[in-house]
Amino acid sequence: MIMLAQWILPTVGFALLVQDRGPVRGTAVVLLAPLVFAGGVFLASRIGSRGLVGEPDEPAWLPAFLRGCILVLGVLAVLHFSAVGIPLLSSSVETSRFDIGSSGLGGFPSRAVLYALPIAALIGLATIRDSSKRSAVTLWVLFAVTQVFLGFKGGLIEVLIITALGLAIRYGRLGLKQLAGFAAGAVVAVGYVTYVGSKYQTLAGSDAGIAYVIRRSTSDAIIAGYTALTARPVGISDHTSVLLRDLGVLFGRYLGTAPEGYSFDELVSSVVTGTPIQRGAFLVPVTVGGPVYLLYSMPVLACVLVLLALGVVWRSAVVRLRQARGPLLTVGAGVLVYGIRLFLMNGNGAYLLINLTFTFGLLVICACIGHVFLGRRRTPAVIAVGRPLH
Repeated sequence: MIMLAQWILPTVGFALLVQDRGPVRGTAVVLLAPLVFAGGVFLASRIGSRGLVGEPDEPAWLPAFLRGCILVLGVLAVLHFSAVGIPLLSSSVETSRFDIGSSGLGGFPSRAVLYALPIAALIGLATIRDSSKRSAVTLWVLFAVTQVFLGFKGGLIEVLIITALGLAIRYGRLGLKQLAGFAAGAVVAVGYVTYVGSKYQTLAGSDAGIAYVIRRSTSDAIIAGYTALTARPVGISDHTSVLLRDLGVLFGRYLGTAPEGYSFDELVSSVVTGTPIQRGAFLVPVTVGGPVYLLYSMPVLACVLVLLALGVVWRSAVVRLRQARGPLLTVGAGVLVYGIRLFLMNGNGAYLLINLTFTFGLLVICACIGHVFLGRRRTPAVIAVGRPLH
């Protein structure tokens, strides 16, 4: 499974940190989390319909939905980059890439670029048919271009992962030609990491090639999670559920009722980077990982059960995404597949819950616009009606 292959890298990084610095509370949960999740996937595949066998029917609604995504998300992407500029072309790529939330308009443009386009591209690839191939490829190109424009070092790596995941869902497995294509894409992605890394002041003069990619995908990807388990961040009490706390903080921020609150990830960032918590301070986003976020949100046994349940939900969503039986079910499945993967890799559950709910609504709007304005009208046929028999 592609997602497990990606997830195993920070898990190995956590194991290396434990070996180098010593164990922390919750070590077993973090190290065994991929296995528990895989158990949930296996359980769902045994007790439910296999769902991935055979060629699914070609859904009539799919081409119009994809065209709606191209139109709506393409316009929102243009509005976003028109407002904040293209970070990749900025003189300060390292800082301007974090200015993604400044495009205004209720957050529609930024969420279109950050979440809706990756999910729409995933749906397009996972459901690709002859009638939708052109729209799916166009949507994928739009997704890839925006990922590059955002200026994140891992932009092309994310494109490769979403592409591999979508095609694996659609065809069940990747052939030799596809694997060779991904290998060539990986070389380009590492070259992109090196190029963008050369524009970061913090990486000036250092190696940002394959060694950096490996380190960034393993120990660097989970160092914030390891640090959080070493000592409870300031502001988080023993009985605090960070999921519920973060929901309150983020809603207060979005609604303007309590704009000065700090989320769990921001408090961890303060510890990792040594940035003091004070008004106006910029806190670099960090990723603690899904298992660490769960450990700070619920008891250990509940964490294990949630990881198992996420595996079951993931498998069910993959099946429904490939079957593409209706726009709402398919969009919901795409959001779940993308969201579960992102949560397990990064954590930040409350933030994802709010923004992916928003994104689901945005993709439903795309489906409605595609159906109403971009669906192909069929010419009414003359129907012969025989005379009734007497």
